[in-house]
Amino acid sequence: MKIFIGNDINCGLNYQYTYIYNKLLENFQITDNVKEADKIIFASTCSCTKFHILYTLNYISSVLKDKKEKAEVYLTGCLTREFIDNPELNTYKKWLNKHIDYIIPNTKPNMLLKLISKDFYGDLDENDFGFVYGDGKTAVMYLATGCQNNCSFCKVSFQKMPLKSADINEVKEYIDIIDEQNYSELILKATNICQYGLNLYNDYMLKELIKYLEDKKNIKSVSLSGFSFKDAIKNDFEKYIRESSKVIELCGSLESGSDRILNLIRKGFTSDEIIEFVTNIRKYQYKKLYLNIISGFHTENIEDVKRTLDVLEQLDPYRVDINRYTNSPFINSNSFPQLSHEKIEEHTRIYSKVLKKRGKIIKINGEGYVYN
Repeated sequence: MKIFIGNDINCGLNYQYTYIYNKLLENFQITDNVKEADKIIFASTCSCTKFHILYTLNYISSVLKDKKEKAEVYLTGCLTREFIDNPELNTYKKWLNKHIDYIIPNTKPNMLLKLISKDFYGDLDENDFGFVYGDGKTAVMYLATGCQNNCSFCKVSFQKMPLKSADINEVKEYIDIIDEQNYSELILKATNICQYGLNLYNDYMLKELIKYLEDKKNIKSVSLSGFSFKDAIKNDFEKYIRESSKVIELCGSLESGSDRILNLIRKGFTSDEIIEFVTNIRKYQYKKLYLNIISGFHTENIEDVKRTLDVLEQLDPYRVDINRYTNSPFINSNSFPQLSHEKIEEHTRIYSKVLKKRGKIIKINGEGYVYN
């Protein structure tokens, strides 16, 4: 049996593509030629904006036009989530139901594998969640998907995205294995790493994992990806991170240094609160920050840009991702007055120029209209 696996359309906070691909590679021939494939799998799909939905659907359509007659088609990833009741979104769903044989929830990759072959994957638990992989030095562990916050710009706010976490005892077992195998670096990932465990234990279990990691002999550094400063500030994460000798990197979102913009975003913290939080966690050991900001959120003006640059200077991040604001008709901030493309590029250019002058590593994301 030959299997074609579609392109990885992934934001970096999902693991399904890598997990499914590696599992299938153990037992089947993976082909790049869809015309000879017996089974076609789209293991990574994106639905964070209307553009991404249409891009993904167009890609799927382009692949399926070359499939052989009796080939079965499987789909998982973010396009499988439940959306708000919207005629346009419902049309997309109808198209998928018409052209895909099996649509599997993105939180249940084992269900897809069992549908492919009960002989090889029949013993897998469909409800298991979480994934670990490594290269001998750095191990990456996915702990949770979903977020209970409700930022106004969030591209998943129109999706019903429940929080789902991996069992903490299994996570600890994998940490032990990683440590025994002499891995020195560990990256913990989630949509919102700070909310890990809330759905299972009604508590923020990342704190317990941070303490658990302190006793590991070989794991020297831990990075927390998908870090929510709101949850950390409001739920006493400060002392756990400050006192940890292992946690050295936090990857999360500032979005803006302007309290006015932060309030419109519903970010859940003020600029002074995040500055105080970062200052305090660095008292015993320097913690490296990877931060995201939004360039051109609605009504952002030059004073907001200056304030954001001022806050970034105080936070001293190692890297800053500048994300051009991308609107979508399905999100809450769509109802706000939008900046012109030219204004968004002007702000992006200012952020880029100043941060480069300060010697910061930057990356610019989102569609470029004037300045590329």
